[in-house]
Amino acid sequence: MKFGVKIVISVIAIISVIFSIAGIVIIKSNFKYSFEKAINQSIDSHTLERYGIENNISTNIEKNGNISREKLSSYAISLVSYLGNDKKISIYIENEKIYSNIDIDEESLTFLSKANDVKYIIKDIEKQKYILVSSSVEVNSQRVMLISRYDITDVFTERDRQVQFFYKVDTVVIVISSIVICMLAIFLTRPIRKLNEMSKKITKGSYDERVNIKSNDEIGELAKSFNKMIETIENKINELELSVEQKEDFITNFTHELKNPMTSIIGYADILKSGKYDKETNIKSANYIFNEAKRLETLAHKLMDLMELSNETVKLESINVVWFMNDLYKDIHESLGEIELKLDIEDGYIMADTILLEDCLRNLIDNSKKANPKDKIIKVIGKNEQDKYKISVEDKGCGIPKEEIPRIVESFYMVDKARARENGRNGIGLSICEKIAKIHNTKLIIESELNKGTCVSLYLEVADIEK
Repeated sequence: MKFGVKIVISVIAIISVIFSIAGIVIIKSNFKYSFEKAINQSIDSHTLERYGIENNISTNIEKNGNISREKLSSYAISLVSYLGNDKKISIYIENEKIYSNIDIDEESLTFLSKANDVKYIIKDIEKQKYILVSSSVEVNSQRVMLISRYDITDVFTERDRQVQFFYKVDTVVIVISSIVICMLAIFLTRPIRKLNEMSKKITKGSYDERVNIKSNDEIGELAKSFNKMIETIENKINELELSVEQKEDFITNFTHELKNPMTSIIGYADILKSGKYDKETNIKSANYIFNEAKRLETLAHKLMDLMELSNETVKLESINVVWFMNDLYKDIHESLGEIELKLDIEDGYIMADTILLEDCLRNLIDNSKKANPKDKIIKVIGKNEQDKYKISVEDKGCGIPKEEIPRIVESFYMVDKARARENGRNGIGLSICEKIAKIHNTKLIIESELNKGTCVSLYLEVADIEK
C-alpha cells in the first residue's frame, strides 16, 4: 500500500471516529436535556393536578368525614373535559379506583402505588412514549393516589431526527474530507514521489540528476541531503573512473617507458654480439646501452621513491629558510648550466624535513629548467603570508595547458610525451613533489599559462621558534 493511500485512510478513519464520537455526545447531551425537561414539566403538571384534586376533596368531605367518591369522580370528569380528551388520569382511594381513563398494567400499577412522593415510569404504548407520574396525599386518614399520563414521544422523535440528520452530515463530511485529504496527500507526497523517481534514475546511472524541491520543512531538508548524497556518489564515481584511467595510463606509460630503452638495449647488444662492426660502432653501441640502462636505473629509483613516500611517516623539524635555500643554491646552481637561479627569500622558520623538501625543490627546479625559460632565469621565492610560509618556483618557459594542470601530478603523465622524453623526463618528478607536499600537510598549487610560464607553490607551516 502506497504512503499516500495510508495517509488518506488513516486521516479519514481518525476524522470519522472523532466526528462520530462528538456527534453522539452532542445528541446524547441534547436528548438528556430535553428528556429531563419533559419529565420536570410532567411532574409540575402532575403536582398542579394533585393540588386541584386535594382542594376539591377538602371542600367535599362528607359529614362522617369520608371523601365523597361521587363528587371526586365528577371533578375528574370535568377536569378531563376541561383539559381535553388527551388528558389521562387515574384516581384511587385506598387502592379503590374512583376514576380512570388509562389502561395500566398490574406491574406498573403495583410500582406506582408504592409511591408516597412523586414517582414516574416510562412506558411504550402503541409505538408512543409516555410517562406515568404518581403521587399520593392523605385526607382524613384516607390515602388518595393520582396517576397522570403524559405523551413525551416528541422528545424521542427529535432524538431520532437528530441521529438521522447526523448520519447524513457525517456522510457528507467524510466524502468532502476524503476528497480534500486525497488532494492534500497528493500534494504532500509529491516531493516523496520525486525522490522515488530520482532514486530509480540513480539506480540506472543518471548521477547528474538533482531533485528540485524548495521547502523549509523536513522533506526539503531530506531533498537537500539527497542531492548532497547524489553529488558525493557522483564525485566518488568520477574519482574511481579517474583512478581507473590513471592506473591504465600508469601501466601504459610504464610499459612504454620500459619498452623504448629495452628495445635500444636489445638492438645495440645484438650489434655487439654479432662482432661484425668496427670498434667505433661497438663503442657507440656500448654507450647507448649504458645510457639506456642508466635511464632504467633512474626510473627504478624514482618508482622506489614513490613507493617509499606513500608509506612515509616523518617528523617535521624547525628549519631556517634562508640557510636552507642558500645551501640548496650552492649545491645545484652550477648544474643548471646557462640557466640562472635567483633567490628571493624572506627570513623565517618553517616545519619541514630537510631531505624531502630539498628533493621536492630540486624536482621543481629541474622541471623549470626543462621547460626552457625564455629569459634563462628560474626564480625561487619565499615569503611569509599570514600564518603560513609560501615557497614558489617560477619560470617563463613553455607553460602547461589549463586542461592538463589537474593531471600533471600523476605518475608518468606528460603533456608533450615526445618532447619530454627528448629532455630525459619520465613524468614522475611532480608525483614525488605532490607526495612530499602531502607529508608536509600541504599540496602543490600550480599556476601556468601556455607559452608564458609556470609557477608552482606550496604553503608550509611556520615554526614557533620560541618553543
